[in-house]
Amino acid sequence: MPVTKRQSERLMGLLLIGFIAINYPLLALFSKTVLWFGIPALYLYLFAFWVLFIALTAAVMEKRESSGSDTRRSKPGDTG
Repeated sequence: MPVTKRQSERLMGLLLIGFIAINYPLLALFSKTVLWFGIPALYLYLFAFWVLFIALTAAVMEKRESSGSDTRRSKPGDTG
């Protein structure tokens, strides 16, 4: 399986997890009047998930860029 296809599948899976994580059933679990570290549980959940989602997306994209640069190297003497 090509690397770009595998990376795009990972991004699609990450997007699906993102949709599920901010959908009603999970948000309802955290919409109680409970404070964690002085912050409402819903706000803490949303911001923690947001940071985790961005970090995972950056990790997937970083792998994509680093693996893509290895395949595009030109041979010595190529003019293209």
